[in-house]
Amino acid sequence: MSRSRRNSSTSAMTLRGLAFLIVAALLAGFAAYSGHVSAMDPPEETSADGIIVLTGGEGRLSMAVSLLEEGVADRLLISGVNPDVSEAAIRSSANIDPALFECCVELGREAADTIGNAREAVTWAEANAFDRLIIVTSDFHMPRAILELKALMPDKELVAWPVRSPRPWESATAARRWATEYLKYSAVFLREMARGSFNGDEG
Repeated sequence: MSRSRRNSSTSAMTLRGLAFLIVAALLAGFAAYSGHVSAMDPPEETSADGIIVLTGGEGRLSMAVSLLEEGVADRLLISGVNPDVSEAAIRSSANIDPALFECCVELGREAADTIGNAREAVTWAEANAFDRLIIVTSDFHMPRAILELKALMPDKELVAWPVRSPRPWESATAARRWATEYLKYSAVFLREMARGSFNGDEG
């Protein structure tokens, strides 16, 4: 075998080995992420200055409204509301008392993604001088949401209130959703590591 062929064969084996290690690392990371998220539970008892719910997942809004009605906090921000959806439609969807909605619920219509949610959240928290916030979102979305929120308001205390979602082993749709979210979370995690702002607490 010529030297060029040997070099080519060695390079191919190296690339295959590297690819295997990357895939193995991703699978191991996803398994750890799934285990961590599946074990997440809301605190048994807590209180806060305000509640922030990130729209986009089933059960999120109803959970946040329940917490508001229970008096866990006095104010609720619904972040990421579609600009085309009326306030009346949101009120009806939330099945909330009109008086409670009028006094204690605010709609954030600027956010189109999780970073946008974080921007709306920090503006709302600072405007109201809130220091302790309950964050309501789907469980698989919570780690990334907390990272994005902490990046913009590291001085605030964030209480994760995960809404249970179908597990990745329950259906192909759930597996794809969790895998996609894991990759997004990993990207944000690495970004915060590079910035030196990650403190190891993602909710």
